[in-house]
Order: sequence, then C-alpha cells, then structure tokens
Amino acid sequence: MRGRECAQPPRPSLPPLLVTGLALWAATALLWPCLRGVPRGALVIGAAAALAGAALVAVPSLVRRRSAMGRTVLLGLLAALALSCLWACVLQQQTDGNPHSDTWEVVLEEDARRGEFGWRARARATDEQGRTVPVRVNLPESMGLLQGDEFKAEASFKRPTEQAAEFYWNDGLAGSLTVSDREGAALVGRSALSALRQRAIETIAAHGDGRAGLLQALVCGYRAPIEDEGLYDQFKTVGLAHLVAVSGAHLSIVVLFVGFGLRVLRAGRRTTTLAISLFLLGYMAFTGMPVSVLRAALMAFSGLLSLCTDRRNSSLNALGGCLVTFVGLDPPCAISASFVLSAGSTLGIVLFAPLIAAAFGGAGSCARRLFGDAAALTMAAALATQPYAAALFAQVPLLSLAANLIAAPLFTLACVVGFGAVLVACVLPGAAPHLMALATLASAPLSLVVENLAALPASCWPVDAPVGLAVAISVVACAALWLWWPRISGKRLAAAVAAVALALAIARAPLGGADDAIVMLDVGQGDSFLVRSQGAALLVDTGNQEAMLKTALARERVSRLDAVAITHGDDDHCGALKALGDVAAVDTLLVAEDLLRCPCASCGELLSDAEGEGYPGGVAGLALGDTVRCGRFRLTVVWPGRFADEGGNADSLSFLCSWDGDGDGEGEWTALLCGDAEAEQLVKMAERLPAEGVDVLKVGHHGSKKSLDASVADRVSPSVALIGVGEHNRYGHPSQEALDLLASIGCATYCSDEAGNVVVAFSEDTLTVSPERQECETR
Repeated sequence: MRGRECAQPPRPSLPPLLVTGLALWAATALLWPCLRGVPRGALVIGAAAALAGAALVAVPSLVRRRSAMGRTVLLGLLAALALSCLWACVLQQQTDGNPHSDTWEVVLEEDARRGEFGWRARARATDEQGRTVPVRVNLPESMGLLQGDEFKAEASFKRPTEQAAEFYWNDGLAGSLTVSDREGAALVGRSALSALRQRAIETIAAHGDGRAGLLQALVCGYRAPIEDEGLYDQFKTVGLAHLVAVSGAHLSIVVLFVGFGLRVLRAGRRTTTLAISLFLLGYMAFTGMPVSVLRAALMAFSGLLSLCTDRRNSSLNALGGCLVTFVGLDPPCAISASFVLSAGSTLGIVLFAPLIAAAFGGAGSCARRLFGDAAALTMAAALATQPYAAALFAQVPLLSLAANLIAAPLFTLACVVGFGAVLVACVLPGAAPHLMALATLASAPLSLVVENLAALPASCWPVDAPVGLAVAISVVACAALWLWWPRISGKRLAAAVAAVALALAIARAPLGGADDAIVMLDVGQGDSFLVRSQGAALLVDTGNQEAMLKTALARERVSRLDAVAITHGDDDHCGALKALGDVAAVDTLLVAEDLLRCPCASCGELLSDAEGEGYPGGVAGLALGDTVRCGRFRLTVVWPGRFADEGGNADSLSFLCSWDGDGDGEGEWTALLCGDAEAEQLVKMAERLPAEGVDVLKVGHHGSKKSLDASVADRVSPSVALIGVGEHNRYGHPSQEALDLLASIGCATYCSDEAGNVVVAFSEDTLTVSPERQECETR
C-alpha cells in the first residue's frame, strides 16, 4: 500500500486457485483424522472415485477458461478426498509393514527438542532393507542434533499403541524409533546448509552472552535455549510467540519494515523486491531450510506483495498455490499448528490488512506507513489466528496489540543486525566477538520490552476453548468481514477492540455462587489441586505443564489465589509455578518449614523461583499442626514433622482438610492431600487423622505401587479417591495394585487422565463428584 493512498480499498475478489486451496485445506483438515482405521481397499476406491470426479469437474473449466465458485469448491473437496486417501493408504502401509532392523539411518526433519520424557524429533528412518518410514525418534539426550542431520544408530522401532495411535496418525508418523544408547549413534553426514547453521549457532553461543538464546531463535530458528530459559513463555504471554517461531507472520513483519526502510531511501520496487527475496533466501539458509521455513517464507513473500506492491490478486493466487502445494504433498500438515498459524496469518494479512490500514489514513504519512501498516498487519493476522492461538496456548494475551506495535521495529532491528553480524562472523571468525556484541546490543531492547511486559500483572488470561470452536470463530469472523467489507474508521476500530475486550471480561468473570469444592486439575503427569470456598481459593501444587495448568484454571475461572502451597520441590509438583503469575494474582507461597533451610537443588530452585515472583505475602513455612483457612475449609498440616528425605517424596507437605458447613467448629467432611507421600508416611501420619478415616483421599505419588497397602487403605477408608496422572505416562501410574486396593474398600476412584478436571463439591448432606469426562456421582 502506497503512503499517499488513504481511501477505502476495494474488496478483493477470491481467485479460483485460492478458493480451491482453501477448500482443499478445510476438507483435508476434516478428513484426515477420520481416515485412521479405514480399510486400505476402501481408501483406494475412494481415491480413484475422487480423482475421476475431479477430472470431470476440472475439464469443463479448462475448456471454458473460467470456473464458477461452486465448481471450484467442489474441485478442492474432491482433490482433498483423493489425496488424503492416497496418503492414508501409504501411511497405513508404512505402519503395518513390519519394519525391523537393528541399525537405522535417520535424517532429522526438525531440531531435536526436549520433551517431558527426554529429547525427541520428527525424522525419516531407513532400515537395512532400504525401507523408509516417518517416525518420531527418541534420543537419550540432545546429541547436538539439528534439522537435516543424518546419523546411524542402533535403535528399536515401535508401532504406536492404541492409546497413542491418534496422535501419531494426525502427525503423519508410522511409529517411534528409540535410541537407547548415545554411544551407539554416530553422525553420518550434515548438509552444507546444516553445517552453516551449526556454525552460526555455535558462534552466537560463544559470543552472544546473555542474549545468545534470543539471537539463536531470531537468526537461526533454534528455539531450544529460550524454551529452557523460559523466555519463550514470556513471548507467548504477551502475544509475540510468532516472533521467535517460524511463521508467515514472523517473516512478514521483518519484510514489512525492511521494505519500508528501502522505500524511505527511495529504492525502486524491483530493488525492494530483490532485497526482500535475498533476505528470505538468507533466512532459509540459516534455518537449514526445513519445510516449515519454506512454507513460512513463501507465504510471507506472497502476503507482503499486497502491502509492498499493491498486487493483491497476485498475492491471493500465490497463497492459493502454497495451500494446494503443501497440503497436497503432505495432507497431515493441514492440521499442523505451524501450518495453520502461517497460512491463517498470511490470509488475514492479504485480505484485511489494507482495509484496516485505511483506518489510519488521517495520520501523517510516515507515521501512518510505519505504525499504521504495522498495526494493520498485526490486527489482520490476529483476526485469522488469535482464537486458534488462544486455544492452542490456553491463554489470551491482553497486551498483544500494544506489544506487537512496540516490538515490531525492535524485532526487525534485532533480526537484520543479527543476521548481518552472524553472516560476517561466519566468514571472518576473528571479528565474531565484536560483531556478536553489536548483535547483542541490537536485540537487548526487544528482550527488555518482552520481559517487562510479561512481568505486568494479568498480562494474559487463561482460556479453555476447544480448538475446533476456535477455528470456527476465526472462519466466521473472516467470512463476515469479507462479505460486509465496512468502511473502517479509527473510532469504529477502537469500538471493535473495546467490544472484544468486554466480551473477554464477561467470559472471564468468576462464576457466581460456585460450590465449596476441592478440584483435581488435569495437568498431565503431575499434581495440582484447587481448594475454593466463599470467594477464597488455595492451590496445592502446580504440575509442570504450563498450558494444561492455564487451561484447567480457566475452566474453573480462577483469576486470584489467596495462596499456593507446594508439597515438595519435584518438578511435576511445582514446575509451572512461574506461569501462575501470568494468569492469576497470587498472594502467598506456602511450603514446609524445613524446605526453607533444605540444601538440596530442587528446594533451592523452588525458593529462587519464588523470590523472582515477589509474592506480596511472601513465602511462609508451615510446621506440623499449623492451620490455613480457606473459606469454610480448615487445612491442618499433618506431615512432615521434620525432613528425612532431603525434601523428596517422603517429606511431602500434607494437609488434612476439614469442611465446616454450619460453622459450629466441627467439620462435616474431611479430605487428605498428601503430595507424593506413600504408605510408609501415611502410617505415621495416621494418628493425626480422624479415627473413622477421611471422606476424600488424594492418593499419594500418583497411585504408585507403594502409595497404599491394605492396612493403610483400611485405616484411611476414603469414599472418593483422586489420582493426578498423565495419559500414557512411562511410569505405569496408577498401579493396578493401588486401584485394586481402593476398589476392595468400595472407594470410587477418579484419575485425571481419564476424567479430566474432577470437582468434589461439599454440602452439609452430600458430596457431589463431577468429573469433566464421566458421569457425576453423589454420596
């Protein structure tokens, strides 16, 4: 869009190629998950029939050289059916083909990343017979492996279990390959691009000081360090995740500002286009040119054509070609998060950025072109992707618009300077320290802005929204805006933003008259229990899956916590503690008194994290017999007397929760929350429990074999048992022994992996158990 144009842009027509691409994408996203388990013969018949139908639809259009909208959509649907069936047939054959080999040649298709159970990456593996299958490779440690690296390893192939089959299918994987011994893996080769990227990453690491991780993410697309540092979570909190992830929006912002700078210097369109193309090619080289980067670069270039050259029809055709090519060659990518964010943001930019930019037409030329176009790009991309991103990351970044406007020029500065500095440093190693110092200086403003914005209270809100619903909201909003095509003014834009904010506030408002309850939150392989009563709320443990914790808290509409109690320093009980400040104000942190003096690393890390959060009520140590009030609940510490396990499982802070509904000082119901304490500790704390046992038991250590024995089960004698456990966890939790013991005493047992959030509501006469994914039960 040229600076002198302030008038309302015309509504763009949708070219047939884009319509075909959108229909192909939408149909493939719906079809692919449904094809798992379909017989191979039926897939072949479906593909043949769809191909024949597509030919019948396409031929008349080619003859007439024009196509009706309905015919174009039908062509996309038939192509989606044909290609999905063909690829499903191939993937089934790869999964069922019984590949067996002791030695595999593996080529990584992405960087190895740390997961909950070690390092892993998507890869293509070839066995000794020359058969190649797409797999998820599990590594004993990172081994410094990057996208494009090829290594030979002694490894075992495993087909997905029935429980994990859906995940593997949706990711287009035939199974997993586990390298159990690092010594058995040897790097075979590294492409020239991978070698350049490795050199760049090492150069930044050697001379980048405290900003090395951010520079590696910006210049090389290598995100592992900022994920370990927690910086990536800060970018997500303020709505800037796309800046440190490979996406069309990420590259679009750089291209926009580079193009603006060149136009200020009066460079011609050809020069601008050439410079942008060279930048994109260089970026692809530094990132190793994986498919995700190739997608993002092509979409960014096609998207920015509309802003830099005013040729939106060309942009829409280019985007349609990208959709047809990438989805056609790899149907599972249609439901890939990176593809959805790249394609969605690019579509929003091409269609709506000029319309939104018209609202800033009254500003001065330079201000409008710099900040107006940046704001338009951000809002247009958000319109198409923000609901999906909110569901994906379980949070709505309230500062997203402001953060993008502030960060966009700083991000461009960091990228351009960092890219140039690293390129020269790789050619002239002797100059690397000085060049990296310059790159570090250029990235410092962006880092400081993100850190300070993320530190603001309530910088984002947790949300609990199905991904399908989020996508539907974006589709409806984009379709409505395109059909309506209103004249947008600054006032109307501000009103729209205010309306969205009001809708979010209403949706976020706490539920009125919520029951007094203990809620087991579904946070994966970890523990997190919410105690709420009369407007007060206390959280016991946080788990270590930040997105799952935010989703669970959003489901219960928690925006403030009077206190958080951490039972012990294990990561699966406190790993997500720092994420709480993003979504809920926390007053006080409660820990066992001995933890304040414990010299072990996990306790020290926990206290360090707590110091960084700066709780208004501070960190309080609780001793045996101390009580904490939460509305009608009284929580009494019944363990530990003193540390005997260096702050480990046996030292878990344990509470006897007593609920006093009528206020007479006597509890009508009781519950025991015992962290990872097991049968041995429960025997010792039994003297502090009611003689008749407890009504609700949070089973210790996720229901391990040692969590209960027959005598403890009889002594505690709960009516309801709650077990926080992760789906398909490698520990075998909960154990069958623990489940059998609970069943033998007539206890109703709920596990978070199957039941989701479980609400145990207290009233004077009844306990009502309401699992998210099971029928409720009243006792």
